[in-house]
Amino acid sequence: MLFNSAIFLVFFIGVYILYWFVFKKQRLWVLLLSGCVFYGCWDIRFLFLLFFTSGVDFISAQQITKSTSSVKRKRWLVASIMVNLVTLGFFKYYNFFTDSFSDFVKLFGFHPSFVTLKIILPVGISFYTFQSIAYVTDVYRKKITPETSALYYFAFICFFPQMVAGPIERAKWLLPQFKKVKHFNASYFESGINLVLYGFFKKIVIADNLALIVDDVHNNINNYGSLSLSVGIFAFAIQIYADFSGYSDIARGCAQLLGFKLSKNFNFPYFSGSLKQFWKRWHISLSSWFRDYVYISLGGSRTSGWRRNFNYLLTFVISGLWHGANFTFILWGFFHGLALILEKSFGKIRPLRPLNALLVFLLVSVLFTLFRSASVIDFINYVRFLFVPSGVLNAAFSHLTVGGFYFVLPILLFVFLESSKYYKKGLSVYKYNYPANFLILVSILLFSVFENAPRFIYFQF
Repeated sequence: MLFNSAIFLVFFIGVYILYWFVFKKQRLWVLLLSGCVFYGCWDIRFLFLLFFTSGVDFISAQQITKSTSSVKRKRWLVASIMVNLVTLGFFKYYNFFTDSFSDFVKLFGFHPSFVTLKIILPVGISFYTFQSIAYVTDVYRKKITPETSALYYFAFICFFPQMVAGPIERAKWLLPQFKKVKHFNASYFESGINLVLYGFFKKIVIADNLALIVDDVHNNINNYGSLSLSVGIFAFAIQIYADFSGYSDIARGCAQLLGFKLSKNFNFPYFSGSLKQFWKRWHISLSSWFRDYVYISLGGSRTSGWRRNFNYLLTFVISGLWHGANFTFILWGFFHGLALILEKSFGKIRPLRPLNALLVFLLVSVLFTLFRSASVIDFINYVRFLFVPSGVLNAAFSHLTVGGFYFVLPILLFVFLESSKYYKKGLSVYKYNYPANFLILVSILLFSVFENAPRFIYFQF
């Protein structure tokens, strides 16, 4: 059930009416059952998987608190984490690791035979798994007390606006909101609608139109030269931001309409003056998760220089692997980690701030091309053809809606709205504003991609 589908609109309106006006005393059940319906629409079999892993975490958290022995506490924590990671590893990485190991040992003359399985990846498994691991770990670290009510806990896990692609919420922030008595408030509706509207603009106008260019360029690298491939690099950088931040805005807006506040997942990352700042602003919930539960667990910055750099690098490699079973993701994480180490080691280059932001954007965009490539070989070919002179752009732009270059109009609107919000002047799309919303609605009506609309990029992770 995609956010940008008619069935979701009908689903959400139904949930909204039931939640606020019909079952006022059973709102938790409305949220839990709506989450089950939302997730079950993808594949009902995986709903049982979600309840199994989450149930293990629910029980483990209680046992951690009850245990008086530090050894038992750690055993429950390890058992919970292992159940989650083994489940995630099987569905997401089984074929990748068996194929990689088979290719490696063939270099030494061995020819092992492994069974390759046709495994369907449960949607959102990486997101709800990390949310559950954070919950149990926070209980173990005594940052929160375990939830004793299964209803509250599973309503928290199955909260449909964010369960399949984040933000990855901490129990300390989101779980208490389920216990707070809510009353219908017009401000919920106003702020929620504005976030949803802007999220749809970013997704179905900006991201989905740019996807037509990006897909065409990546699928026909041999047919394009430097100019078109350069456009493809920057088009994907904007596409993935508009796609994922658009999803996050829709998720936050839907939650706001129901009286909940989700964490902000993006904070204008392309205005960053350093790579370190970029990672504090991009996919904030995931970046902070890896900082708190991987980097700090490895020793963080409390260790010697070489070990700290190793912790940085390993954390980013794991972050890359989290995105998918492909060496492109691993190398993407590795290069980001290496760039951060170099930035930290040699200090910041301090030209004018706009130039800093431009350099960061260029680096991030090139590495996103590796992220987007189907294989490392495809990325190498992409870079190689970048140096083939060509000025042909018409073929790529001809796929856009409403005659190609007219698409510059919503792009300019997007840039204006992002920059005006960043500099805290001009139009704000997070508060009710007639001119901004009118222009956004006109753009949605004229430039939206409805036929064969692409899925949200991060749904595959």
